[in-house]
Amino acid sequence: MDGFGTIEPNEFRKALETLGCTFKDFELAAVFTKFDKDGNGRLDYEEFSAAFAIRGSGNNPNVNPSFGAQREPPNQVLAKIRDTLKGRGAHGIRGLGHVFKRMDNNGDKKFDRNEFMWGLRENGHKLTPSEFERIFKYFDKNNDGTVTYDEFLRGVRGAMNERRVSFVMMAFAKMDKDGSGMIDLGDVANTYDVSFHPKFKSGEASKEECLMEFMGQWDDSRDGKVSKEEWIDYYTDVSASIDEDDYFELMMRNAWHIEGGEGAMANTSIPRHLVIGPNGEQSVEMMAGAENMKYDKNGASTSYGADL
Repeated sequence: MDGFGTIEPNEFRKALETLGCTFKDFELAAVFTKFDKDGNGRLDYEEFSAAFAIRGSGNNPNVNPSFGAQREPPNQVLAKIRDTLKGRGAHGIRGLGHVFKRMDNNGDKKFDRNEFMWGLRENGHKLTPSEFERIFKYFDKNNDGTVTYDEFLRGVRGAMNERRVSFVMMAFAKMDKDGSGMIDLGDVANTYDVSFHPKFKSGEASKEECLMEFMGQWDDSRDGKVSKEEWIDYYTDVSASIDEDDYFELMMRNAWHIEGGEGAMANTSIPRHLVIGPNGEQSVEMMAGAENMKYDKNGASTSYGADL
């Protein structure tokens, strides 16, 4: 009745009364408790449907006894979490991931209810107890009372479509100068000019330290190399904060100087000049070699890994 996705005792009572069933308080509590398997004082979809699946698993061919184990996505709660993350821009989901990793003391990438709740709260998510219970139950796939936070993050952000992946891999190819399938310090050094970095100019950091800092936004494992998986993982987080495919294309083209694009998606970051042909015809063309320009002081401050 309140749309929270769980049934509380007062809702349970009213539902029974509409069916003509009235109980004394202690009788109602006994019936409710029979359904409330985890004893949290609320019935969720899994608990409610499981009771009927068991009763319908006999000779009734119209009942699939497995439906009680299937979890309905808590779309309203997921939308609420995504809205909060989008409000934080490109680093919303990565920020939440960092909170989870910091709290994961034993490194098993799992949280119990309390840890999971406090991780979301620390990241600024304001969920009601019922909303939290729904999201936890949905991602607790094996009902062991824990949630794997990698699986949760993937579920929240969703996957990139093929169009977006294609531009992400174009950018990877521009960084992977030697075609090894892995980005290392050598690739970064050939792409990123540290001479404009404020820490390098002040002598606070060496060239290698500045390169490592630049590469660190993708190098999640901190091994000095960026795999295709890490690269795609980073941009999947970025993608989650961008609704329109056209804007994502424009962002990637401009950030990595990827030529081409039509209309509003056309690259605007590559320098162009006016060319006059032998017959006097005029055209605006990309400056030769501009697509390979280095990423300098602009690249150091961007949210997407190159200059915008």
